[in-house]
Amino acid sequence: MVLCATQANEHFEVLFRTLRNVSANETFSYGFFINLKNEGAKISSIAQTYKLNESTVRTILKNGERIQKSVAICSPTAAKRIAKQRDPKLITMEHALAIWIQDCASKKIPLSTNLIMEKSIRLFNLLKNKENFSNELPEKPFVASKGWFNNFKNRFSFKNVNFQGEQASADVEGAEKFITELPRIIEEGGYSQHQIFNADETALYWKKFPSRTFISKNQKQINGFKLSKERITLHVCSNLSGDFVLKPMLINKSLNPRAFKNIDMAKLPIFWTANQKGWMTKVLFKRWFNECFIPDVEKYLYDKNLSFKILLLIDNASSHSKDINHPNVKIVFFPPNCTSLIQPLDQGIIATIKSYYIRRTFKKIFDRLEEDKELSVIQAFKDFTILDCIEAIDLSFKELKKETINACWRPLLPQMVNQSNIIPHERLVEHQKIIEIASKIDGLKEININDIEELLAADTLDDEELIELLDTNSNDQYENENESQLIVNHNFNKNKLEKALELAENLKDFIMENDPSIVRSDKFIRELNYCMQPYQIIFDSLK
Repeated sequence: MVLCATQANEHFEVLFRTLRNVSANETFSYGFFINLKNEGAKISSIAQTYKLNESTVRTILKNGERIQKSVAICSPTAAKRIAKQRDPKLITMEHALAIWIQDCASKKIPLSTNLIMEKSIRLFNLLKNKENFSNELPEKPFVASKGWFNNFKNRFSFKNVNFQGEQASADVEGAEKFITELPRIIEEGGYSQHQIFNADETALYWKKFPSRTFISKNQKQINGFKLSKERITLHVCSNLSGDFVLKPMLINKSLNPRAFKNIDMAKLPIFWTANQKGWMTKVLFKRWFNECFIPDVEKYLYDKNLSFKILLLIDNASSHSKDINHPNVKIVFFPPNCTSLIQPLDQGIIATIKSYYIRRTFKKIFDRLEEDKELSVIQAFKDFTILDCIEAIDLSFKELKKETINACWRPLLPQMVNQSNIIPHERLVEHQKIIEIASKIDGLKEININDIEELLAADTLDDEELIELLDTNSNDQYENENESQLIVNHNFNKNKLEKALELAENLKDFIMENDPSIVRSDKFIRELNYCMQPYQIIFDSLK
């Protein structure tokens, strides 16, 4: 006999209320109590030991198997169990790992299971050396097993993230197919070079010191030196012809930094936004689309006496909302895991902007050292503010050449690129300019091309920054994070269910935008994703 959904729900709630009060040092199930009984323990002894009523123990022994069967039918496959107390280091590591995966996914960086497992071990070992983790629990070696990885994916609801096998590589076949299909879309829409756009974002460590510096350790200690990891997200958009680059959107972690005192943000040469992580979100993408992209491109096309119709190419990152609609804009998404091969912005436009930015940053530092001979290079870097960053970004964008932008579209649309636009040596020339300026700055005189490439490649969160992003003093809120839940499927009207899923997405976006706590918002979104899984399954089945 299998209990109906309502009965299962009632029995399970009784069982859960009973078990959640038992010691957190054991993993409990119906089988736990059966084992005690089989080993000769009396019901009265079990009740006394675990502070339960004897009638409760009898109920569990009598009905536990039926309850488990009913729960198994009603619950999703990813349902959680009441679990033993987990090591705070493991919990914090998993949250840091989840943030890293989200960051990589937002940047379209391919992830393999091996890569994720290696990252988890590095993070865990890093946390072992942190003082703010107590040693109350017995020290156990962490092994990134497949079982742990599967449980981790379930805990954080990573069901929509494409984790690859042994290796993570770009989808060449998918890219080639897209290249053959895109010209048909362009021909059918009658789009010119001026009406085809590509938009994407990149991380920028806006005053990061090269990791291989030659400043003495004593000088670092005297000045309280620490390598800066202040990161912003830069959203870039340009057209195929290369003659129009939109004002960049800058996403900071703070909306009103100290340097902005008495500054009119509306007059800044960038579209200034902020959220707690400094990342792109659906809410910010919609704002950019409606408040920047549409009005600016409409004016550009009007000035060129062209019809207001646009083809916008973007990647399929989760932050790029798929429910944006405009009668004059056709949005086409790149296939998953293809942007490194064919997206124009990834073929040199963003790298060129960053090269210009590094050169201008070093030049600003050099000029200040020349103006004040008493100023140290470290203090000059410290004094470099977000306003200096914005100025350097603005000048870097203005320096972009039309030919450079157009040439970066060659892998995607070679037939629409001016064949004379070739930039084979531009990157090396720019690197040489950076090295020339750095050679005049104390501590950077021995910098080389590899150091420049490292600065340009700094796009993902490193281990230390991931740990810093988390409030490691808040581990106690995750001590008992595994809660058993019963989710029963009900018949739903498809339209109402779709509305419910939409509201859940809006709620996640709102929390992401407004909650100052990364740990709390991350847990909320993870739990909401878990709770919404069965509704998504029902909705998918109704399509």
